[in-house]
Amino acid sequence: MTPPQPPSRVAARDEIVPRAVRLLEPWTVLALAAHAVAVEMVSAWTTAAVVAVVILAALGGTGLAGWQSRSAVVFRFAVVVGLAFALMALQGEGSGYFLLWMFVVAAVYPLVLPGLTGAAVAVVVPAVYLALVPLGAADGPLPVALVRALCLVLIAVVVHASSEALRDAAVARADAVAVLDTFGDVAPIGMALVNNELRFVLSNPVFTRMCGWRDGELPGRPVDEIGALVPGLVHHLERVRDGHPAPPLEVMCAGRWWTLQLFAVPGSDGPLGTGIAAIDITEQREAARALAHSATHDALTGLPNRALLADRLEVEVARAARRREPIAVLFCDLDRFKDVNDSLGHAAGDELLRATGERLRHAVRTGDTVARLGGDEFAVLCGDLAGTADAVAVAERIRELVRAPLRIADRELSVTMSIGVTAGVPEGTGAAELLADADVAMYEAKDAGRDRVAVFDPGQRAGARQRFELHAALREAVERDLLEVAYQPVVALDPLRVVGVEALARWTWAGGPVSPSTFVPMAEDLGLIDELTRQVVDQAVGAVQRWRSELWADLVLSVNLSPRQLAEPGAVAMLGRILAEHGLPATAVQVEITESALMADVAAAGERLEELRELGVRIALDDFGTGYSSLALLRDLPVDVLKVDQSFTARLPQDVAMVGFMVDLARAVGATVVVEGVETPEQLDALRPLGCDAVQGFGLWRPLTAEALRGVLLEEATRAAGAGSA
Repeated sequence: MTPPQPPSRVAARDEIVPRAVRLLEPWTVLALAAHAVAVEMVSAWTTAAVVAVVILAALGGTGLAGWQSRSAVVFRFAVVVGLAFALMALQGEGSGYFLLWMFVVAAVYPLVLPGLTGAAVAVVVPAVYLALVPLGAADGPLPVALVRALCLVLIAVVVHASSEALRDAAVARADAVAVLDTFGDVAPIGMALVNNELRFVLSNPVFTRMCGWRDGELPGRPVDEIGALVPGLVHHLERVRDGHPAPPLEVMCAGRWWTLQLFAVPGSDGPLGTGIAAIDITEQREAARALAHSATHDALTGLPNRALLADRLEVEVARAARRREPIAVLFCDLDRFKDVNDSLGHAAGDELLRATGERLRHAVRTGDTVARLGGDEFAVLCGDLAGTADAVAVAERIRELVRAPLRIADRELSVTMSIGVTAGVPEGTGAAELLADADVAMYEAKDAGRDRVAVFDPGQRAGARQRFELHAALREAVERDLLEVAYQPVVALDPLRVVGVEALARWTWAGGPVSPSTFVPMAEDLGLIDELTRQVVDQAVGAVQRWRSELWADLVLSVNLSPRQLAEPGAVAMLGRILAEHGLPATAVQVEITESALMADVAAAGERLEELRELGVRIALDDFGTGYSSLALLRDLPVDVLKVDQSFTARLPQDVAMVGFMVDLARAVGATVVVEGVETPEQLDALRPLGCDAVQGFGLWRPLTAEALRGVLLEEATRAAGAGSA
């Protein structure tokens, strides 16, 4: 079944006739009936006039009773025009008075007959009137009749044009109202109009629902009925009504935040009332709250950040100074956090930081502030202390909790934390100074071997300044490639001859040498170890290649990789590039790793060792005997050389059995043996019968410069040539 179609826009327009105009038409018919009665009262009554009065009265009555369809109006129009023609055509006494009916019809019916029907009045009425001319009933000669017909045309045309303009205006108004209603219904903001008596005139669905009402329930209601829901609304409406400005009003309605804008609505005869625009600002408030939180809290851990810690520290310092009570600041730094990032990835590092933040929260007391300063640095602000011992107790509790194993990236990790503590009653010390003092103490804990708690002492400031200067100088030295390489010979036994060299980084600063045990860990902490290693390897590979070419020396170069570099694939690629650049065969290079580096992440270390083996270099296990390597690892990992730690060499010649056992163990896994730390002839003599492959130590050669080592190699080459010629 086809659904009924809505009327066309033209049809709908034609139906727009005001009710007052519709009623005008039947009243006009009754008026014409009365006019006929008045005409007959001044002349003789005729049957035709009586019939006309009855017909008109009946038609007018039915029109007022509701018979006002278009066909009904057209019917009455035709009857009135026909009666006027008939009464004038009879040429009875007073027949000329009925000409008035023609003018009344031309003036009224174009108003109520829309479109072409109304336009037809301007043709039909003058034509009917002119039809009286041949009958001699036009109440005047032809010229006069023509003028009257023209007037009828003009009247009907003007009235019809006015009627069409009225209909156009009504359509435009209806369209405007429909557009306004549509926009009001779909607008995301609430809109309402309140009259000067503070009653709602209209409201859209958003505003209605905001006030907790159903659609259509607000118009006509006083504003007081929602005043309790929207506090201050009545007062603001009264201000606007009285011509005063009203600021925006923020209210909570229906569980959401709204801002209300009030404004006067002008009319032709004065203000119509006050308009209200309600905008939902819940998301903006939540975004502002989130932005304010992000400005003062760390996004990763949710802890207060450095800015919020500084604010709280300023307040706590002022309070403690006023009450003469001690406070403490703990500066906490994860040890070797960069190794976790480099070996397991930044996602694992982030997970570790979040877990550390949670552990810190549980370790401190209620009321203490835990903040993340950035990277792997945290700080704790403690108030209400009895003294430094309380602060140290908090720090030790933190250290113990952090040390507990946790699972990160499907691996079990054990991390440690170095903590610096500054505690006491602030005596003219600002918040920034307290935090800096705790930072200084933390570095003291790092320098003492990590995984420690250090309490700040004013004497540490000088060391901190020197350390910061050392950091800057080391960074500059690495950036400008100022580090040098020393070479410690590796000597074969029977006869003694140099068969290899170990490349060692050397740095001179402020007129004196800086120990590698100081600047190498520092380079790791500063993220400089990769570039430092690259520079050392590049210098050493170039030097060894020159010596092998010039002196025909069959040297093997030993280079060291840190635990972090052993976990990274980039170290192998770097070594391969340098060997290719200088033309040194990979078989002439030996990479030394420590047992601790090997055991830190056996899986990653095994992958890297396989890559090194594929490159062609040899693998040496340094400091053997001091770590935790097992026989199974020695059997399964591709190790070519075992370097016996100097702590065993120091017991020679008394403890020969232990070194002999290590030599036998190396033979069992297919590795050669280099004994480190040989310093006396007695130690050297004790090693000869054990079958060691090579030795090194200060008793044979100290680390030499490149020029000095070249002289040694040249002397050995000359001596060997002389022995050969003899």
